[in-house]
Amino acid sequence: MNILKDLKLKKQLIISTYIIVLLMLIIKPTLIQSIVSRIITAFKPFIIGGVIAFLINLPMKLIEEKLLKPICKKYKKFEKISRPTALILTFIIIILLLSVFIHYIAPELIKNIMNLADNIPNYMNELQSYITKNLKNLSFINKISFDIQSIIQKSIMYIGNIINMFISNLFNFTVGVTSFFMNLFLGFIISIYILVSKETLKLQFNKFLYAFFSKENCEKIIYILRLTNHKFSRFIIGQSADGLILGTVFFIVFSLFKIPYALLISIMIPILNFIPIFGTYVGIIISAFIIFMVKPRAVIIFLVLIITIQQLDGKFVYPLVVGNSLGLSPLWILLAIIVGGNLFGVIGMVLGMPLVSVGYELLSDFINERIKKRYN
Repeated sequence: MNILKDLKLKKQLIISTYIIVLLMLIIKPTLIQSIVSRIITAFKPFIIGGVIAFLINLPMKLIEEKLLKPICKKYKKFEKISRPTALILTFIIIILLLSVFIHYIAPELIKNIMNLADNIPNYMNELQSYITKNLKNLSFINKISFDIQSIIQKSIMYIGNIINMFISNLFNFTVGVTSFFMNLFLGFIISIYILVSKETLKLQFNKFLYAFFSKENCEKIIYILRLTNHKFSRFIIGQSADGLILGTVFFIVFSLFKIPYALLISIMIPILNFIPIFGTYVGIIISAFIIFMVKPRAVIIFLVLIITIQQLDGKFVYPLVVGNSLGLSPLWILLAIIVGGNLFGVIGMVLGMPLVSVGYELLSDFINERIKKRYN
């Protein structure tokens, strides 16, 4: 009888909680959003720390498993220090890469952005003059009754405003990152603690799960978390490796052919490539317009080069480096991009694919199990 009473009380508490939450949403819809926002703000260093730990863990795991474990098998006394050694080696590699970026790439990149921002009005005037001059040579244009020059001027001004907005947002983003430094620093410290004691944290989390959930539910939760980790890891490693290869090839080829703003374009396109399908095309369009403003005839060379490189990457590099890591058809990729973008903007577009991939695999497993139970 006591068990039945406890079950009834539990159900009543759950129903009451749902009713209270629903009433709160109806009476004051912004309250939940405000509470969630405050919780995220309070835990921001820990969230950032978790993200940093996840990203650093990818190369650290590779160093630990491929480099240090074979050594530890031969020399057992080094087993205890394998994790700290892997972490230190990972940080050394990251610091070296950051130093190279700060000392060699960042100054040139900032110079390119500043130069482009300062010269946009001049480029616009030159571009307008170039188009107007070339259109006058076409006889059929003179027969058209509407003011073609006015249309060109408005179109160029509109595109110029978009590029100015893009560059100003880039600077705003930089300022935002600078003000974000304290949380980033705290997150970095927290990430070290997470990485050093990840086995202990994993054990504590498992104990918490098994204390409050049934064994079956615990196994399901652990499976979902492992699947999510696997999908995100493969997506980030694959896209980063492909982006690094593409960026390097772009810079070398564009520099050889004297394409304007080669470094800026070589960094921008691989970054936008993280947004599947649309990202690459957006990067190409922006890059083509920047080149067209500075050196109109170089656009054809740029388009030929980038299409050739993308085709070679799609046939040889991408299948090898990334492969079909997410196992999604184009329709599911579009769903991930559109829904993720509408909900969370650019971050939603990037993270939407691995999340949809996890959901897709879980749904497939569930449907297959249902079919087996029904027809076997």
